[in-house]
Amino acid sequence: MHAVTHAERVTGMDHAAAVSLAERLHGFRSLGDNCEFGFVQRYGGVEPSGLLRFAYTPMEDLIRGLRCGFADLGAPGDLHLSVSQGGAYYCHSRAYNIWANTGQAPGSAEPEALLAREYGRLAHLKRKMLDELAEGALILVRKVGDYEPEADFARLAEAVWAHGPSTLLKVTQAGPGWRPEPVRRIGERLIAGRVRRFAPTEQAWEVDLEPWMHLVDGAWALVRGRDPTDLGAGAFPEAMPLPGGLRRHAGRRPEAGFNGFTRMVDPSAFDPNGIYVFSSWVWIPADFGGERVLAAAGYARLAGRDADLARRECWQPVWASGRLTHAEREPVGLAMVGTDRDAFWSAGGRFVQGPIPEQGAEPHLPPPPKPYTGGDLWARLRARLA
Repeated sequence: MHAVTHAERVTGMDHAAAVSLAERLHGFRSLGDNCEFGFVQRYGGVEPSGLLRFAYTPMEDLIRGLRCGFADLGAPGDLHLSVSQGGAYYCHSRAYNIWANTGQAPGSAEPEALLAREYGRLAHLKRKMLDELAEGALILVRKVGDYEPEADFARLAEAVWAHGPSTLLKVTQAGPGWRPEPVRRIGERLIAGRVRRFAPTEQAWEVDLEPWMHLVDGAWALVRGRDPTDLGAGAFPEAMPLPGGLRRHAGRRPEAGFNGFTRMVDPSAFDPNGIYVFSSWVWIPADFGGERVLAAAGYARLAGRDADLARRECWQPVWASGRLTHAEREPVGLAMVGTDRDAFWSAGGRFVQGPIPEQGAEPHLPPPPKPYTGGDLWARLRARLA
């Protein structure tokens, strides 16, 4: 009799939240700016194709392209390859200033063959985009910075609606004080919402995923007249039971370095296509001198949130999501960059199948005990001897 795997154990369990988020993510398409929303969809577990999904597209060029149906995109001589600072081939359209990530590094493909492939790929994706715009069933996403005039987004909407009745989602930044909030309807086919921050322009993969997932879920629900997905405690199925009590984690070496406090698991017991997330509450003492406190959900990290080391003597969430597919044993748990003089506390660790952590309440625990100092010990001895 074979050992029962996690995938077999959860067959028939309620995957409503994870399934709902993935299905809703399929209903969106990026209108460029940069690749951030493409990574949002990837970290949510979906890979829809789209002309501008992994592309940098300035607003003026986007509006101009939409107005003429990108007529000259992919015309002879329009496309050429360039190598980005990050070491990847980008395919650039001279006609519309679209910079599309090919997913290829120099040396991995012959430039002539890659360029020929890009001509074919972009021609297919252009036709697909125009068909989707005519149908008007998808929600189109465009990030808008504080510096961009309101009139630009209005012109973008007009250019989109010339093709069909699509809904546009205008995304802005809320700042560090972001909290989940309803998506707003600002016009007949215009909705707006906020995330905490945008990813850096040149590091679009550095996505702040939780606000994006709340935004996508709320936008889809508003447009379709449905309820938002319940992302509270218990929303995602438990992938592996973990002790949830108070634990202390201390460094193991005198020099600064990586200290793992993880459980090594066998990836074959988990769905190779599934996304898993480890989350925990951590307490950073006032005298903590380490450089980083983080989470791990396998070696193939997708998204996550490290501890904010500016916040001390309070509970705060940390988490990481990933796929368990890359090694014979993979880490799940917490880690620290620091020395044997550094320590922190954790409580409420959870490992679930889903793209983001559940929105649970912080632990109802008394503050963790402070470590004894030499002075404390001497004072106690004097008190006993008195």
